Amino acid sequence: MEVEGILERLVSINSIFGNEKAIGEYLESRLRRLGFSTRRQYLAPGRFNIFAERGVGSRSLMFYGHMDTVTAHGKWKKGPFGLRREGDRLYGLGACDMKGGIAAMLKALESGRDRKIKVLLCADEENISKGAWTAVKERRWFGDVAFMVSCEPGDSKRHNGGAHVITVGRRGRVVIEADVYGLSSHGANPQRGINAIDEASRIVLASRAIRLREHKELGKENIFVRDIVARSDSALDLPDRAHLEFDMQLVPPSTARDAVERVNILIRNMHRAGKLREGTVVTVKMKKRPTPYIDPYIDNLHDPRIIKLLSLIKSGLRNPVLNYGSSVADDNILANSFGRPIVTIGPVAGNLHAPEEWTSLKSLRELVTVYGLIISRI
Repeated sequence: MEVEGILERLVSINSIFGNEKAIGEYLESRLRRLGFSTRRQYLAPGRFNIFAERGVGSRSLMFYGHMDTVTAHGKWKKGPFGLRREGDRLYGLGACDMKGGIAAMLKALESGRDRKIKVLLCADEENISKGAWTAVKERRWFGDVAFMVSCEPGDSKRHNGGAHVITVGRRGRVVIEADVYGLSSHGANPQRGINAIDEASRIVLASRAIRLREHKELGKENIFVRDIVARSDSALDLPDRAHLEFDMQLVPPSTARDAVERVNILIRNMHRAGKLREGTVVTVKMKKRPTPYIDPYIDNLHDPRIIKLLSLIKSGLRNPVLNYGSSVADDNILANSFGRPIVTIGPVAGNLHAPEEWTSLKSLRELVTVYGLIISRI
């Protein structure tokens, strides 16, 4: 089966996050036909990661992919689960993120049976990365992995995938909560209380002054208010509680914990400067979720395997382009958990997380060539 046919089959399987069972069963079957031994790691009933390996050797090459997609938003000409070709473009949910990369990987793995290769396929990447965080707990399985390849497009402000576009770093992300406590009073005498909405508004405006780091390649961090909730207990009471949530994109050397501390510093400085009313109490913490937030990472570009990869792409395809992802992915988790090089190489991408998602057939075929070079030469 050619790569387009593999992708057509993958797209036909609804694998919106939380519903990865059918595609997991299909991919497990294909990997076994390619000579891999496989096992499942369950996250919940019907939801599992796949660990696969074949070949012998003291060091292994690992391919990574996630099996889930986002929800099918908006209108589609053929529907999200039917692959449609128009010229070089292949349309379908997950066509580029990331069933296209998985299809190219499966095609490339038809060769290279004489070396040790591992494949990790995870669920839930498009949600809270429960699959990847569960997978990395099995540290012994990763013990012989020397080099990792993620089949994501690696989109950024400058590039949206391509077999010659090598993503070697990504920004991180954290959500920070700030609970603001004022003092209730009768609305007829607001001067006797502290309006929590007023104080929260001052914090929102002051958040523009939070110290943001800048990285040569990943750009400048950003922070925005993603939620604000406040209310009175009755129609006549001054609101004495407000809840804020900040979403912060991080670059090295920032971490999620460091970002929380910077918001705490902002609040302390506002109190010292009298920019919050005396008696206002603000608590700041990382927003709870079942999995950790994701720190940024940057590969070591002096690693000999990355240097060799760039040389192979230059000789076998075209001049490679180093890229740095604008958003987080499971790639961050793998890079930060093991401190080993991971490169992200996926097909040309369009309309990610939007209706009429597409990828380029030409780029898929080029990706098969690049993955083949990695299998045979790195």
